[in-house]
Amino acid sequence: MDTKERTLVLLIGGLTDGAVAHRLGVSERTVERYVRSLMDGAGCRNRMQLGRHAALTGLPAYGPEPVPGPRVPDRETRRLLELMLADSGATAPRSLHLSRRSVERRIRDLMTAAGARSRVQLGWLVTRWGWL
Repeated sequence: MDTKERTLVLLIGGLTDGAVAHRLGVSERTVERYVRSLMDGAGCRNRMQLGRHAALTGLPAYGPEPVPGPRVPDRETRRLLELMLADSGATAPRSLHLSRRSVERRIRDLMTAAGARSRVQLGWLVTRWGWL
């Protein structure tokens, strides 16, 4: 497994960019470059999309497999996830008739409910759980 793939596996496991950098012995900026390179290679525009792509290609998480997810989110939350996984998320506030701050708050709430510590991990989890 190359360093970029190890980076992705660690991010799926919920580690922050700083923790991944420390674990790999590189700078945080290098981790950010790895993530950008992975996103470009996979055709992803955000970290949630990268997590989803990793789940769809069968990349495992660092650590134990996730337990079955909490209940399937409500329709509005599913729509938010669809928007975040469909594009850069820039259209989510407009499509949901919410402010950008409200969308960010809902994403944080969803991450808490899912037990995700990063957007990469959230994208991976919702895909593995079959929420979308």
